Amino acid sequence: MAKANEDILGIEGHIGKLTKYKRNGKWYWRVSKNSKKPHRLSRKQLAVRQRQSHNNALWRALSATKQVYIERGNNTVYSHFMSLNTESPIPYIPKNQYHSGNALLLPNMVLSDGPLQPIRYQLGEVDDPSSANASNAIPALLTDLTKNEATKSMLLLYVLEQHVITRQYWPDQFFITIEVVPVTTNQDIEIPHVGTVRFVNVPSTLLTPYQSPSGTLALVGDLFANPKLGFGLVRIIDGHASSQRVVTRCTYYERYTTEEALQAAAKSYKGLTGE
Repeated sequence: MAKANEDILGIEGHIGKLTKYKRNGKWYWRVSKNSKKPHRLSRKQLAVRQRQSHNNALWRALSATKQVYIERGNNTVYSHFMSLNTESPIPYIPKNQYHSGNALLLPNMVLSDGPLQPIRYQLGEVDDPSSANASNAIPALLTDLTKNEATKSMLLLYVLEQHVITRQYWPDQFFITIEVVPVTTNQDIEIPHVGTVRFVNVPSTLLTPYQSPSGTLALVGDLFANPKLGFGLVRIIDGHASSQRVVTRCTYYERYTTEEALQAAAKSYKGLTGE
């Protein structure tokens, strides 16, 4: 600290790292200390940040479809979506790899939320009813829907595709596109860029504990075996939706859920605290 003449420079306050201030009627100069310290996160804080960042990217992809069926209750649609999307694995993405469009295809991601009874479904196979060979299995989305139930509502198939851009000496960049297509029980449906699907009636599925007299429905098509795609079948009646989550065979996300991925992400944010 140094004493300053009252008329020196005729100013008060900061000049670079120097601060001029008055105390007991006298003027003094003080060298300002650099109080900027690296801000480190705990593991829990990093997990919250990573989940928030990823869910933001997923929200942008879903919003782009203009087919958002999230009934908000007392919250905004966005905040309700964020609060619902907590059951998927947390991807840890380094800061230099993250950008606003990043999104990984994760199992259990929320697609819709409403008061209608959810459709239960899972990826599997069914025997091709159009084939003479009864053992000719084809990829399918097995559901617990009956044909009668399906005709009483509008059904939307959400098809999510994981895109990965790989360049030499650069980390991968990735994003999701979502196609939303109405499906009916009486015709083949062409999904742009990925293939054709159709409903078939099956005597029973793994989802039903009993033999349904009218059978249950399965969507079939080669795309249900694609390891870069995810799916959700949403029921709509009078603007209200069933609550549905993504099923997928995609495992690309797994490389971002390891301890090594967590440490790489933490390092890009100046490391973790000792917690």
